[in-house]
Amino acid sequence: MLKQESPELLQLIQDFEAKLTELKDELDPLMHMVRNGIIPKGKGSRYLQTKYHLYLNYCTNISFYLVLKSKRIPVQGHPVIERLVAYRNLINDLGIVDEKLSSEVQWLLNELHNTERNDVGGKKQSTMLLQRTVNKNKPKSVPKISTVEAAAKEPRDDSDLDEEAALKFYREMEEKMKLKRKRREDQNAMEEELVLEEDPNKKRGITYQIAKNKGLTPKRKKIDRNPRVKHREKFRRAKIRRKGQVREVRKEEQRYGGELSGIRAGVKKSIKLK
Repeated sequence: MLKQESPELLQLIQDFEAKLTELKDELDPLMHMVRNGIIPKGKGSRYLQTKYHLYLNYCTNISFYLVLKSKRIPVQGHPVIERLVAYRNLINDLGIVDEKLSSEVQWLLNELHNTERNDVGGKKQSTMLLQRTVNKNKPKSVPKISTVEAAAKEPRDDSDLDEEAALKFYREMEEKMKLKRKRREDQNAMEEELVLEEDPNKKRGITYQIAKNKGLTPKRKKIDRNPRVKHREKFRRAKIRRKGQVREVRKEEQRYGGELSGIRAGVKKSIKLK
């Protein structure tokens, strides 16, 4: 039933887990190296920060999508789908650069782990030791900028099929949205052509006044159309006016304690004798 309602849900969950694992195991340590100054500022560090924030935004949008699904809110046509497709396309564009820099990234991570294992002192000592190791044992075949442009290589063993399935789903959603926009544009264009191509000699449609053909009849209120309803409303208004002239007889159920609404001193209801 879940696969029939939303087949993309399981693929998104698997993609979410894979991206979070990559963030935790690879991108987060590299970002710590950027903040500590081990990886110097430049194009590579900016690229690394961009990829880090891109992954975070992608996971945030997947979380929002899961919240909508948990509340049984329909997500078809929701803006979060377009965001997921856009982020997925950006991540796929970074895949070519990730493959080129995977060996260098792996070397940086290995040096970081080895330094943390061998170092028994504090964080400052491990940072200094790692910086010396990086500067001393930096591979010659890799240029300086590429050292900074490193990003974590995505695991290719178990998540390849999930990545392909998710990518296929995103492409299908993107094609559906393009077709929807195209249909809407075609429909608007057809309506404009119909308006422009209207025959001036064509007979116009009749109006309500022509269809009823009442002739010269005076305009009356709706209440005046039915005499019974008119007299009933007239009687109702007269009863309201009567209450201001003659008070209704009230039975004394308890001792009189004065008027609840108060007595207006300026009101005179007596009749002057002539």
